[in-house]
Amino acid sequence: MSVADAIKVEDETKGLRRFQAGALFGLAGGVAGLVLPASVLLLAYFDSSGAIAFNATVVGLTSLLVLLGTLLLAISLIYYRFAFGSLRRWDRWFLLATILCNIGSVGFFLILAAVAVALPSTPSLVQCIQGSPTRTLTCLQAIQPLTAYSVVIGFWLAWIGGVGIILGLELAGRRYQDHRLVIGGAVYALLLLVLIAPFDALLFPLGGWQYPLLTVPLLALIAPAYVFAGSYRSVRNGVPVRVDARAP
Repeated sequence: MSVADAIKVEDETKGLRRFQAGALFGLAGGVAGLVLPASVLLLAYFDSSGAIAFNATVVGLTSLLVLLGTLLLAISLIYYRFAFGSLRRWDRWFLLATILCNIGSVGFFLILAAVAVALPSTPSLVQCIQGSPTRTLTCLQAIQPLTAYSVVIGFWLAWIGGVGIILGLELAGRRYQDHRLVIGGAVYALLLLVLIAPFDALLFPLGGWQYPLLTVPLLALIAPAYVFAGSYRSVRNGVPVRVDARAP
């Protein structure tokens, strides 16, 4: 094996291991920032007994979980971005995925800042929301308009970062001929589509937003699980040495 081939194998192996790290942080972030908060909100939404109410404790706990989950998802996105950076030397299309992930990182940190700023206003938010989670962003706009705008901008920037992950995973899946990476990217794509409806319900009075939301926790676990399985298998099988016509 030549020196150039050895460097290539090292870079690609490093990229695949970063896929694994990104997937693990994505799993943790999905549980903390999506599965647990969605479970609490859905229980409160459908609970007719009044045992779980939208009080300051529930909203504060949900906000802290979202804060932790957003941080973990931001770290996941950074690892994916590093993975694409390791591979873009050998395939220029990964550069586009890297740029989109950089945009997404800005979005996640905007959401982090917004949630952190909104935490002290939890009692006022609870009083305004009055048990209806669809009023959350409207109430936040009334109490802290700049924070609400940060959430909206941050969500769409993070959404663009998700597109970068999908693109990078599809490229990696074809490059290493691993269907798990392709499936992981497809599930991430489905997750992005599903998240649009609940988020738009915070902006506009849409009905039925809670039904697609039911799939979010499951999709948030399936996508990184497939990515981890695919990248782990690719590393275990060894990175093949080949001539890449798109490499510089």
